[in-house]
Amino acid sequence: SWMGAGVSHCLEHMLFKGGAGRSASEIAAAVQAEGGYINAYTSFDRTVYWIDAPTDGAMTCLDILCDVVGDAAIPEDEFEREQDVIRREIAMGNDNPNRQLGELFFRTAYLIHPCRHPVIGYLDLFNQLQCEDVRAYYREHYSPDNLFIVIAGDINAEEVIARIGEKLGALSRRRRAPQILPSEPPVLSSRSETQTFPTELHRERLAWQLPAETDPAIPALDLLASVLGSGRSSRLYRNVRERTDLVHGVGASVFSPSFAGQFLLSFQSDPDKAEAARQAILREAEEIRHQGITEQELETAKRRLTSSHLGNFLTMNDQASAMGSGWLSSRSPNRSRDYLTALQKVSMTEIQEVATRFLHPDHLVRVSLLPKIAGKSPQVFAPARRTEEIRSIELANGLKLLLLRDSRLPLVRVASFFRGGVLAENSETSGISRLMSTLLTKDTRSYSAESLAESIESIGGQISSHFTTTAFGVSGYVLRPNLETIIDLLGETLLTPLFLESTVEREKKSQAALILMQMDSPIRIAIQSLKRRMFGAHPYAMDSLGSIESVNSLNATALVSLHQRLVVGENGVICFAGDLDPDRTESLVRSRLEGAMAPGSRAFQAPAIPLPNDFSGIIELTHEKEQAILLIGFRTVDLMHPDQAALEILAEACSDMASRLFIRIRENLGLAYSVGAFRMEALESGYFIFHASTAPEKIDLVQREMLAEIDHLITEGLDHEELRRAKAAWLGQDAIQHQEAAELANAAALDELQGLGWDHYQKKPDQMRSLDSKDLQEVAARYFREDARVIVRLSR
Repeated sequence: SWMGAGVSHCLEHMLFKGGAGRSASEIAAAVQAEGGYINAYTSFDRTVYWIDAPTDGAMTCLDILCDVVGDAAIPEDEFEREQDVIRREIAMGNDNPNRQLGELFFRTAYLIHPCRHPVIGYLDLFNQLQCEDVRAYYREHYSPDNLFIVIAGDINAEEVIARIGEKLGALSRRRRAPQILPSEPPVLSSRSETQTFPTELHRERLAWQLPAETDPAIPALDLLASVLGSGRSSRLYRNVRERTDLVHGVGASVFSPSFAGQFLLSFQSDPDKAEAARQAILREAEEIRHQGITEQELETAKRRLTSSHLGNFLTMNDQASAMGSGWLSSRSPNRSRDYLTALQKVSMTEIQEVATRFLHPDHLVRVSLLPKIAGKSPQVFAPARRTEEIRSIELANGLKLLLLRDSRLPLVRVASFFRGGVLAENSETSGISRLMSTLLTKDTRSYSAESLAESIESIGGQISSHFTTTAFGVSGYVLRPNLETIIDLLGETLLTPLFLESTVEREKKSQAALILMQMDSPIRIAIQSLKRRMFGAHPYAMDSLGSIESVNSLNATALVSLHQRLVVGENGVICFAGDLDPDRTESLVRSRLEGAMAPGSRAFQAPAIPLPNDFSGIIELTHEKEQAILLIGFRTVDLMHPDQAALEILAEACSDMASRLFIRIRENLGLAYSVGAFRMEALESGYFIFHASTAPEKIDLVQREMLAEIDHLITEGLDHEELRRAKAAWLGQDAIQHQEAAELANAAALDELQGLGWDHYQKKPDQMRSLDSKDLQEVAARYFREDARVIVRLSR
């Protein structure tokens, strides 16, 4: 009776509003105090509530999770406030082009199945929901026969089962009418829908209907999608992006839910190239239908999917998600294992058969999101432990090498980091570091972009560039036997990139497209305006993507010069983590990089230019979106400064659902959908930003309330319980984030590169524990000053 009202999603929000004797803030505080993180999501066929927690806090968090699900209060006053929060979330979705394209697709591809309606609901129907409607929905559907629990990690199974029995064993079944979802009829003729949107790029999805995820054809369809559009050696990337320059991004994927799924081809292009791009993409699909694929493509796809699938088991959250999805779809927690077995058995003939069977041109569903200007024209793996014994080595050329052995999975991950980013740029060269890093994994002295991609993806690996505002590099992974190959390819990308003029021009267009896409994000626009005011002529004021003008002016000569300056031994750190032999890895890296990479010098040892002193003030911006964005930002200090630890705890204390900021502005007053704080640390100076997304008519009130909460931090600081929770939350998340060896090694490498030392992650928890309320109050008073404050108001 409430189809399209978003009642499942609304109830998901309400379950955090209290129950079993706890208020909303007490739920968040209790989880935070155990170092855990609680969240939930609702999709088409499930609502999932989950907590990540360190082992010591697991049983307490399990109690909380059971209480949230089994004994929800759903209070009337909280419901009214949460309704306004969800209205803000709906408005944010209306401002997001990808969300709008997705909603257009589902209501076009599905005619009768409920997934044609957005999970969050339609605003007019949502506004009709009453609190009692949500309570009735809870009483009917949150029944033990409609619930299952998945737990992964270092726990005692018998103890966990007993505890769940204590908490939920008395929960009674509900009277619930059987729900028989309508079967989506087959697509018998092509469908096409378009929608205009205030954006610069054309976005499009092409799709064909598929069976549900348990159908035996799904592994072959996944492999087909991989051959067509996964990775840089895929046909769509090679032939449509690289060779013809028709798209900025293109890919293929399989949406395989518990009901009729979809084979998806997606692309983004300039509006005047959309028709040519579409035809080129469809030609690639047709060629496979008629000609099939090669043995090499099949083996590459199998290795790629196998590696990707294995990578989804690195964290306890990943493992629990995989088991839960398997149980929901097939009543088997081992579905992932069975899937991998089936994947290895797929033949080339089966790939062509599923392409012929499902990708018929007369059954195509096409949806497009058009820029307004264009729219004016017509139309289960057992857990194991790992060591944290990182081996740190300095090569003769100054390059630092970090090695961490982790044999839980047969994968080796590598990441290289070099100092770079906006500090290497000025207004004329803004964006060059991002462009240079992108081009590292294109053509090299010994490999074309295509052959480089084929070399790594044919063995189930991946290699790609990465970039932040302060560093760049190349990262990747391979299965254990292929360590030597990835070291060789890493050397190729770092030492001998060619920066071919044709490739430079193509990637410049792609980067310019990303700049245009960024204009669709209100908060990105607001942050960029704040940075320009706060940092003035300093490079930190610039966007790491650059501007359209600066990117268009870049050339290969400038890229070569920047590469020669930054990709040198003294300026870099490389880490290897995974199932490796440290001695052999060190020997291979020395052979490949020690003599070939010049020593050079560490970049950015001296400040770029002085930072402005007079920058405080208010910036008023306007846009056409439904939401308003408020930022209150303060300039802070460099990442080596001892105050960084206190700033990090303050950010944690102001971002959690138990924070005063969240409770006052979002919960008690219902003024904002999202509210919190975040910070950026960098070599020369950072910033701390309080943010809120609200309705335009409420932005003045949100600003007053947020300034009052900031003043409270200065005058009174955090009380004992707030500080204890913030510390516990930080320590718990730190442990969770470092459970994967690659993440641990990457953090160590970045710390080493930035001058903190590779073992900083080991020392940091003690720094956090040592902070007291006075420390945090003094730091708040030191930085959250009016003369160091920039307020940005982006509204209609």
